[in-house]
Amino acid sequence: MRTSLTLHQLQAFVEVARVCSFRQAAEALRISQPALSRTIQGAEDALGTRLFDRDTRNVRVTPSGNELLPIARRVLSEFESSLGELAQFMDGRRGRVVVATLPSLGMAFLPEALAAYAKFQPAVEFSIHVLTTRPLLEMVNSGDADFAIGLQPPPDGRFRYDHLVDDEFALVCAEGHPLASKASWNWKVFSQYPLIAQSSSTSMRQLTDGVFQKLGLSVRMGYECGSLPLTGRLVASNLGIAALPRLTLPQLGTAGLAVRGLRGPVLERQLGIITRAGRSLSTASRNFLQLLKMHVRAMPAQRENRSHAAT
Repeated sequence: MRTSLTLHQLQAFVEVARVCSFRQAAEALRISQPALSRTIQGAEDALGTRLFDRDTRNVRVTPSGNELLPIARRVLSEFESSLGELAQFMDGRRGRVVVATLPSLGMAFLPEALAAYAKFQPAVEFSIHVLTTRPLLEMVNSGDADFAIGLQPPPDGRFRYDHLVDDEFALVCAEGHPLASKASWNWKVFSQYPLIAQSSSTSMRQLTDGVFQKLGLSVRMGYECGSLPLTGRLVASNLGIAALPRLTLPQLGTAGLAVRGLRGPVLERQLGIITRAGRSLSTASRNFLQLLKMHVRAMPAQRENRSHAAT
């Protein structure tokens, strides 16, 4: 016995069973009565049994129809519920968004943006991965992350980049350090004091090493540190000085620091939204990114406050 019924057949069957009239059911379904009769006949042929006993005056559900009726109602209800969930996903009211982010941008912008987004889309779930640049790009490339917030990627055709902010490097020293006496310094001061550097695998280290090399500076490595809070403690203990992007400064997490400008040259890292080229984002992801961009670009004063939080 074949039992494959279409949703259209189930809807027709349930409606005829509800009103016990082919004419009224056809009107409710907005189809002709002959078309409705063909649909019910198709369902009966598929099941190999009659669903209705009917004459010129009466329509009655058969025992087989009574057996099918609760099943048909449940299938239609689950289908409508699933369509409702799909509709919510399509318009961004439901879903799961996976974000990969550099630590500095995650701390600087994500909490406020997520809080604002949750006020009008509380059913959207977020999974946040805090990573360095290479694994961050790998997550986007593989599709494990919907998008990333990080450094502008290389122009190799794999990624799209939407710029958010320029993050300027600053000199960080202890409050009582001689370099705390001026508002800004030339990079050449790094040849005079021990450097507390970030790990060689980080983009921050690669950018600062590039400046030292370009200027021909001989820099004495005091400490290499993979932790920004520990870097802050080392600098506050007057064990050396550091060059760090301003958006990382809140992560230093310590008092006793002075932040001063760096000139000759001004070094900035370009940060923005990274997506996989040729891959569409969900509505929830697109809506959140739109809010994030508006949020970041509307808070220059707050960014400035963060930049000088450790001064």
